Amino acid sequence: MEIILAKSAGYCFGVNQAVEMVEEALLKNEEAIYTLGPLIHNRQVTDELDRRGAHIISDVEGIKNGIIAVRSHGVGEDIMSAIKDGGNRLIDATCPYVKKIHKRVNEYHKKGYQIFIIGDADHPEVIGINGWCNYEGIILGNKNSVPRTAKYDKICVVAQTTMNLGVFHEISQEILRIYPEAVILNTICNATKTRQEETAALAAKADCMVVIGGLHSSNTVKLAEISRAHCKKTLHIETAAELDLNDIKTCDIIGITAGASTPHWIIKEVINKMTKSFEEMLKDSEMEASYEESFRKLGRGSVVAGTVLSASRDEVYLNINYKSDALLTRDEFGEDVEDLSKEVSIGDEIEVMVVNLNDGNGNVVVSKRKMAQKKAAEELYVAFEEKQILEGVVIKSVKGGLIVDLGLGQAFMPASQYHMRYIKDLDSLVGKNVRGEIIEFDKRKNRIIFSQRIVLEREFKEKKAMEAEQKESFIQSVEVGQQLTGPIKSITNFGIFVKIGPIDGFIHVSDLSWKRINHPSDLYKLGDEITAVITEINKEEYKIKMSIKDLTDEPWIEFAKNYKTGMEVDVTITRIAPFGAFARIIDEVEGLIHISELAHEKVDKVESVLKPGDQITVKIIGIDDEKRKISLSLKSMLQEPVKEVEANETVYEDKAENTIGELFGDLFDQE
Repeated sequence: MEIILAKSAGYCFGVNQAVEMVEEALLKNEEAIYTLGPLIHNRQVTDELDRRGAHIISDVEGIKNGIIAVRSHGVGEDIMSAIKDGGNRLIDATCPYVKKIHKRVNEYHKKGYQIFIIGDADHPEVIGINGWCNYEGIILGNKNSVPRTAKYDKICVVAQTTMNLGVFHEISQEILRIYPEAVILNTICNATKTRQEETAALAAKADCMVVIGGLHSSNTVKLAEISRAHCKKTLHIETAAELDLNDIKTCDIIGITAGASTPHWIIKEVINKMTKSFEEMLKDSEMEASYEESFRKLGRGSVVAGTVLSASRDEVYLNINYKSDALLTRDEFGEDVEDLSKEVSIGDEIEVMVVNLNDGNGNVVVSKRKMAQKKAAEELYVAFEEKQILEGVVIKSVKGGLIVDLGLGQAFMPASQYHMRYIKDLDSLVGKNVRGEIIEFDKRKNRIIFSQRIVLEREFKEKKAMEAEQKESFIQSVEVGQQLTGPIKSITNFGIFVKIGPIDGFIHVSDLSWKRINHPSDLYKLGDEITAVITEINKEEYKIKMSIKDLTDEPWIEFAKNYKTGMEVDVTITRIAPFGAFARIIDEVEGLIHISELAHEKVDKVESVLKPGDQITVKIIGIDDEKRKISLSLKSMLQEPVKEVEANETVYEDKAENTIGELFGDLFDQE
């Protein structure tokens, strides 16, 4: 029989941190401590903590001036405030990964984004995340739960840290299909992903998989589901007592994994039960060694837990279950400590690193400071191995780059790794927040190289890839004749650009209106929401041409049906030009009254006869259907004035009633 234990089995970083924080509080405080809900999804651990004084409560109401621990799942912003408002001391054991989700959700919520949370609606982590957007988030358990009818201007998507990665991607793709501009944040914990991948690989080669952890623990249940998908004989147990050896006695390879809330001592009990039953003790195996190594020997660099025996200003003596006591000096305790007796009490347990097995007086010399450095270095190395994104602050500039404080330690960031573009003044970056990855970790030289550029470049590529995918999806979904609505993104002399999904639609100035306009800004301004119809699509170049005027019939057609040359029409003067006046006959149809058609006499300036807004009656004297031009005349509506007669000019009035004789009678008489 071969027993294989998954490397990532057992406590994750967040759970381990929560347990350590509460246990430390139990050692230091005589008053009762409360955990808001079970600290972790493991009944054995929570029962033991309750026995020691950490009692579970369902809400903070009625708890005053106490100590309340918030579990690794986290809680809403309102509950954090309620704890403090009650005068209670807060132990915030929220997992750092979950805290980051809270921060991002709160930031995007304040910017007006609708929050989508992918996860289990009843899970405390999801409820806690929702509490950082005023409980207005929409919980999505599968792709069919994505809202399809509601309209959201801005969407931010996050996920429960223990969510199955495949389900997350499936729901995310559905969201992007309906809401192409949604911001997708993959907040699944890397440790969860690693644990699930290791479980799948181990289950594929095992005859039997044993999954250890709470039956109601979300991440453990998922491990059991993954195991069953690859190994038919999968046993989900909480403790060694639940293991039936008959289920495994015929198996050659047994795989073991455990949820993030499963303590190592329970895993060890399960392994011991298997090995003792089959008389195959694994004391010399690597797996057993991983549990017993710290107890078999003690040497430089060993990590031990010691109990305080005595404390003075400069020294603390610890019982480390060794033949000699351990000496912890003020210098090795930590920075800025003036009096050790005020920092520790007799009975306190301190984790330290062995520096020297004999200081000359028989004492083992230990260091809490180096222990903290070792832990920080280990965490940074894990971050390096897992390519985790870390946040830090630039604390100073040096030759060739910057020194960045990552919280756990300092790292060097070459100038070329700060940004994708060259930054000349490095001093101006001091105090700036940065986020990036460790790209080089040399334990021997204690050298850590940090890069923000690698993250920026990857995010830029991901953004471009997503934009390209969104453009492709969008361009394939639209067709000529389809009407779309969007805001005006830019205005030029030759037209306007409209934001329609991930693509800008273009409307030429000639397609804005049936009437002539001088500039698009005469009709629209930036940000205006407009509706237009697609007239052309270039799918290769992702270009769309649109028209607003095509949404209505051409006004000229109406004019041609109802108006003819020679008709008298009422018009309104719209604008004046040196050569005449333009007049509106019907909406978006104008005619020209040439300056020569304003009056019978010569007109020097059009303004002397007409002004914009004047309403007059004119006659249509010409219609050019091909050029869409109309000629109008005002003088045709005016009576032609009588010409003035010169003073010496004789005018004869022809009266039909006069005869020739009456006119020339005297002339004939003279003859």
